[in-house]
Amino acid sequence: MKLLLVRHGEPSYTPCTQRELKGQGRDLAALNDDGIHQILSVSVPKLVDRGVEIILSSPYTRSLQSAAIIASKLGLITKVVHDLHEWIPDLTFNYSSFKELKFIYSDFYEHKGIRKPPVLEPSELHWEELETFRNRVENALKPFCTVYDCVAVVSHGMVIQSLTGKTVGYGEVVEIEFDENFVWPQWVFKEP
Repeated sequence: MKLLLVRHGEPSYTPCTQRELKGQGRDLAALNDDGIHQILSVSVPKLVDRGVEIILSSPYTRSLQSAAIIASKLGLITKVVHDLHEWIPDLTFNYSSFKELKFIYSDFYEHKGIRKPPVLEPSELHWEELETFRNRVENALKPFCTVYDCVAVVSHGMVIQSLTGKTVGYGEVVEIEFDENFVWPQWVFKEP
């Protein structure tokens, strides 16, 4: 199956910060005006006439809004696939700032996506391990392999990086082949 991986447009976290939202509450961030423009000017042109049969989207607002824009331009339906959401930086869902998030990302990269020791102390960071993350994404995509030939997947930077080995910008589109024998690319443990 051909996957056209689309990173959502640029979001604005200002409303989330103003409301002091924590953890996944921050994932309610919608696209800012630049993000809408990125989807319209970068993503949509790369998806037109590509044979896309359906759009799969992460449940996070920034991806859903991006998928809705694409769907309206291509005349397609969007299916929300829960496990296409972004890597979980804090399984306790308590982080509340970009400073804290940056620290969590650094820890993930420093430990190459493997938490040590396996049993966490309360003071340790509780991010989603790379293997767990990849298994979640793979299991989310596999059911579509036998149904579709070409799918647009609107998701997140780390989801796309895990599938391609590449860091992509907002609204960018990357094509890969995906099937039940998919081989994960080497993860580059370099902070974006």
